[in-house]
Amino acid sequence: MPEPSVYVLIINWNGREHLADCFDSLLAGTYRNCRFVLIDNNSGDDSIALVKERFSDPRIEILSLPENLGWSGGNNRGIERALEDGADYVFLLNNDTATAPDAIERLVAAAESMPECGALAPKMVLFDTPYLLNSIGIECSIIGSSWDIGVGRLDGPKWSTPRTVLGVCGGAMFLRAEALRAAGLLPDFQIYLDDLDLCLRIWNAGFKIWNCPEALVRHKFSATMGEGKRLRQKYYLNTRNRMRLVLRNFPAAQMHRIIPKMLLGEAKSIGRGVLDGDYWKLPAHARAWCASLVYLREAWRARRRHGASARFWDQIRDDMLFFPGVELPERGWYETRIVHGEAVRPISKAATMDWAGGHLRLTLINCYPALGDAETEVFAGGQLIAALCTEDRTVYDVTAPPGLLEFRAKRIFDADETGELSDFGGWLRVDPPVVSDNIRLARK
Repeated sequence: MPEPSVYVLIINWNGREHLADCFDSLLAGTYRNCRFVLIDNNSGDDSIALVKERFSDPRIEILSLPENLGWSGGNNRGIERALEDGADYVFLLNNDTATAPDAIERLVAAAESMPECGALAPKMVLFDTPYLLNSIGIECSIIGSSWDIGVGRLDGPKWSTPRTVLGVCGGAMFLRAEALRAAGLLPDFQIYLDDLDLCLRIWNAGFKIWNCPEALVRHKFSATMGEGKRLRQKYYLNTRNRMRLVLRNFPAAQMHRIIPKMLLGEAKSIGRGVLDGDYWKLPAHARAWCASLVYLREAWRARRRHGASARFWDQIRDDMLFFPGVELPERGWYETRIVHGEAVRPISKAATMDWAGGHLRLTLINCYPALGDAETEVFAGGQLIAALCTEDRTVYDVTAPPGLLEFRAKRIFDADETGELSDFGGWLRVDPPVVSDNIRLARK
C-alpha cells in the first residue's frame, strides 16, 4: 500500500533569510512521499532565486503569486493546488520554522491511526531555546480571543501527552485533505484567527483535532506586538477578527451569554487603553465594530454554507476573556523585579552572561519557600564554581575567570503552582549586575 501523500506548503513574503533553515530541515526528513511548495506572495528579496539556486530536489516546486494575497489567500492557493493533485494531507508551515527529521512521519502515523482526526498540532518550540514551548494547540475564550497553549512554558512530560485541542497554530498546521474538502478553505481575515476559524469548521464537519507532541517544529516566534503603524494595524485586525470569528461560528443559542461578555471585554480593553495613554485604541475598536456590522451578511452566508453545529463549544473557555500574557527570557533571564526590596532577575532552566573576570557576589532568593528550596549551579568555562541552595535567601562570593558564566537551575518553580506567567528556576542578583536588560515582553 503506497504511503499517503503530503503537500508541505511554505508561505513566504520577503523571508529569504529564513528559507535555508526551513528547506534544509524539510529535505532531511525521513518521510519520502512529500512535495514541498514554496508559496511566494510576490516577494521582492530574491526568495525564489535562493530556493532555485540552492535546492535541486525534484520534490520542491514554486507557486509564484502575482500579488501579495496574505497568509490566508496565499495558503488557499496552495491548498487548492494540493487538493487538485490528490494530496492526502496538507501541512501548512511558516517560512521561519525548522522541522525535526521525523516530524512529518510522526504526523502521518498519528493521523492514519485516527481516521476521525481532521487536523493535528505538532509541538512547536522556540527556535533558539527549544526547551521553551511556542504552541501545542490553540485555546479560545467566549469572546473569540485566542492564544497558543503552553507558550513560554518549559517543555516537559506534562506537555508530551496527546490530547484533543480546539485548534492548531497556523505556523505549523497538519490537515487531512478530506477534512478540508468538508470544511472549506481559510477565511479571508487577512491575518490572525484565520487558522482557528478553519479549525472550528473542521470540528463542525464531524472531525476532531488533536495535538501530536512527538512531532517537533522549531519556530522563530516573537511575542512582541511591534510598534507604530504595525502595532496599530495588528491590534485592529485582532479585534476585528475575533468579532468575525464569533459571528461566523459561535452558536446563536449562546449569544445571550456571549454578547454581555463581549461588551465587558470591550470595556476592559478600552479602559486599559485610556489608563495606559493608548488613545488610538478607541478608534481601533470603533472601526472593528463598524466593520463587524458590515460583515454581518457575509457571516450569515458562512453560517449557512458551513453550518453552525458548534461541536467545539464545550472547549470554549468562559473563565477568562483574554490571554494573560507571555514573558520570554533573553539569554535565560526574565524581567527585573523587586523582591523584599532587592532587584533580582528570575532565570529559566538556564541563563548565561558574559563575564570580564574577577570577583562577583551572587544572591539567590526563593519567592516560594513552601514549594521547596531554590537550587542553582554556576559554571565558568564548563566547570562548576558554585552550588547555590536556599529556602529563603543566600549570598555567595565567588571568583570566576573571564568568559561565559552559566547558571543552571536544579529546581523549577512551575507556573501552575506559583501563578506566574512562566516557569522559573530561581531569582538571582549578580553584583556587578547583569548589564543587558533587553527583555521581550508582551501582555495582551
